[in-house]
Amino acid sequence: MLAVDVGYSDTKACSLSGHRISIPSVIAPLTADPLGGVLGNGVGYKAHIRRPNGTTEEKLIGEAAAASFFGTSFLGKDKPADMHDLLVMTAAHLVGAGGTGMMPGQVDLAVGLPLAYYKTQRDALKVRLSALSAWVQVNNGEERYISFGNVLVAPQGAAAVFAFENLPKAGYVVVVDIGRGTTDYLLLSIADGVPRPIAEASGSLEIGCHLVLKALAHEFQAKTGAPLPQRMERQVLAQVREGEPVSFGGKKIDLSDAFKKAMVETSRAISRQVLSALGDFANFVEVVYLIGGGPLLLGPELTEAFPAAIVAPDPVFANANGYLKMLRNALSGQP
Repeated sequence: MLAVDVGYSDTKACSLSGHRISIPSVIAPLTADPLGGVLGNGVGYKAHIRRPNGTTEEKLIGEAAAASFFGTSFLGKDKPADMHDLLVMTAAHLVGAGGTGMMPGQVDLAVGLPLAYYKTQRDALKVRLSALSAWVQVNNGEERYISFGNVLVAPQGAAAVFAFENLPKAGYVVVVDIGRGTTDYLLLSIADGVPRPIAEASGSLEIGCHLVLKALAHEFQAKTGAPLPQRMERQVLAQVREGEPVSFGGKKIDLSDAFKKAMVETSRAISRQVLSALGDFANFVEVVYLIGGGPLLLGPELTEAFPAAIVAPDPVFANANGYLKMLRNALSGQP
């Protein structure tokens, strides 16, 4: 039993046995190593997929793909099925799914969708993943056959509530899931410790941590006269977060001021849009739970932008943990 959270920035997976991984949601074609492996395999993964119809493909996944000239990530609000499913299969393999032999068993899977697309896309996604199967090999390791038995498609944000502990016994709480490209918000009314979603004050916004990257790219071009390549965004962001200048053209480029300003402005923009969408409910909220990668990137600027906000435990894996608990409860007959 496992859960996979395919995000615009990273793909997270966890299994009931306790295995978990997080990899960049980037895929690239496999190219030959001109050094013949003399410097090792580097970071990231090489996935070999062999499908029942006889077709095969080899791809770089994660960090290795992000460093490639041909790396592809999710650019729009829709996630292409081939990319999404390849990330699911690779992540499933990395947390131990699959088997060998003539008739390997299936694994139960939970995934999620943003609230804005949940009702319209959940059935099609469930059907597609239920039919997905392949022999998967990662980094020349064991080849395992992976297919899925029970498939549960959960709403992002709402699922994370299942992983929370110590929810208020009564009142209103909000879950705000901040990713790279989208922010999901979910208002819950709690009575006797049981949370119930309020649909008219829940949804998705086309806003997220990409605004920080956009600001850094704008400042980088202003100071260098050159655009910031997409494949360099992660490295530049990591350096700036550590307070380090970025090397370009033999010079050191300081982006720290632009980064700090972007953190504040992005946090305020997210909070304004979410609180506006909540309407009158915003004044009656007991606590705002912040999940996703956003709280770790934006830090105190984000918590200060929301009233009564706290970063939920294990925020990056909050959805994946919630998906897994929902799946386990559904298969055991629990509510």
